[in-house]
Amino acid sequence: MVAVIYARYSPGPNQTEQSIEGQLKACYNFAKSNNLSVVKEYIDRKQSGKSDDRKALQTMLLDSKKKQFEVVLVYAIDRFGRNLHQSVHNEYKLQKNGVVLTSATESNENTPAGRLNRNMMMSFAQYYSDELAQKIKRGIGIKAEKGLATSGGTPLGYKVDTNHKYVLDEEKAPIVREIFQMYADGQTIKQIYDNLNSRGLKSSTNKPFNKNSMHTMLKNRKYMGIYIHGKIEIQGGMPQIVDEELFNKVAEKMTLNKNLPARSRAITEYLLTTKLFCGHCKEMMIGHSSNKISKGGIKYNYYKCKGTFSDIKCKKKMTLKDHIENIVVDECRKVLTPVNIRKIAKEIVRIAESYDDKAELDRLEGLIKKAQEEKVNQMTSLRACKDDMVREMILEDLGKIGAEILAYEKQYQLENARHYTISEKEVAGFLTQLANGDVNDIVYRRTLIKFLVNKIFLYDDRFTITFNTGDEEVTITDVLLADINKNTGGEILCLSNEKVHLCMNVVEPFTTKLNLLAKGLVMW
Repeated sequence: MVAVIYARYSPGPNQTEQSIEGQLKACYNFAKSNNLSVVKEYIDRKQSGKSDDRKALQTMLLDSKKKQFEVVLVYAIDRFGRNLHQSVHNEYKLQKNGVVLTSATESNENTPAGRLNRNMMMSFAQYYSDELAQKIKRGIGIKAEKGLATSGGTPLGYKVDTNHKYVLDEEKAPIVREIFQMYADGQTIKQIYDNLNSRGLKSSTNKPFNKNSMHTMLKNRKYMGIYIHGKIEIQGGMPQIVDEELFNKVAEKMTLNKNLPARSRAITEYLLTTKLFCGHCKEMMIGHSSNKISKGGIKYNYYKCKGTFSDIKCKKKMTLKDHIENIVVDECRKVLTPVNIRKIAKEIVRIAESYDDKAELDRLEGLIKKAQEEKVNQMTSLRACKDDMVREMILEDLGKIGAEILAYEKQYQLENARHYTISEKEVAGFLTQLANGDVNDIVYRRTLIKFLVNKIFLYDDRFTITFNTGDEEVTITDVLLADINKNTGGEILCLSNEKVHLCMNVVEPFTTKLNLLAKGLVMW
């Protein structure tokens, strides 16, 4: 089979070109062992997996339409992406083009147990990603409580000193006072920024002033000497540039000049997105909100076939969101019987143990050992050397070797954290907790569907749900459809039995194990 390799490393001090080297080596070894012929490499450097805005990834997705390869090979699924929704959707694009996504170091079993194992790893990934974000947020919060500068831009008129405190920028603070005074005196936003730009002055981002930068400045209460970060406010926490009387005068004028805001809309979460498909045209079903409101003031939300917007013009009718989601949640809970939980736990542990590939750990250990041996040799040479110039050169080499060892050791720590052990008791504990959750809790409903549901297709006379547990498909017809028909005003709902290979994010480290995932469900 013909394959291509996709490799990526994230921005950050611990991510380097050596990461790409290790990924490619593992992928080529896997290809050789599995009779895959690699014809091309797609590589994204210093690109976050949480965003789809990656040039090599997008090029690879477009090239998959040309039918020139059958397999996309990655070192681990987290290299493909760390945003679950985007990754699942991108893998669906590959599948439509007849291309399979394969990991060189993780389970690729397209069986119910294999899919469930990948779901479990995705659960770890989501927890770790959210936990890391929380740690960063806590660190920023500690700095904010002390009135110190945090990440983000520094407002015009201020500088940050060596102690991370805000101080006046004596050169630019007068510009800020002038802007406030001009607006208070009746000049328009456009008149003000045209004036500033004509004088060659720059905003806090060192760019010409515009409408947005003006509005941001004129609303910034920091100019009254108030340190602000999120909910933390410290009166007198930074130098005052604009007095309170002038600031309030500007605020009143902005309120008078402001247009009425558009009526905000509530954000509705469609839990079956990426899992729900039309039985007629096989396109994905997407969320759709009706513009009409019932006599009781209720606004209805639906799932609608994407094919109705395309040249295909699919005639599949819309389906009420809440009805289908309630049914799927109920069926998910029925799957988690004590017998099934024991069976699932045993199979997940088996698969996890069978795919604990430590090739990359061995490679890094070899590099560390080689660098340490070189360090010992250089130290021996240094002790024996009497020439000051040569000693200086040896010391310089020792510094480079030390930095190299440190970098390898950090990579080793990250890679080692990927190698986890899961016990049947931990898995069973999580699944039992999942079976007994609150059906009205949106986080619980989301978790249940993501973890257990494989794929759903809607037809006009039935629907069948296929789970990741290996149980028989669940088909629902007649009575249920009649009930849905009654509640949707004649619109019928249905689903199918086709299977899909889900794309899961797997990130390091898995130090929290499964029991912490259960505690971290609120992060999902």
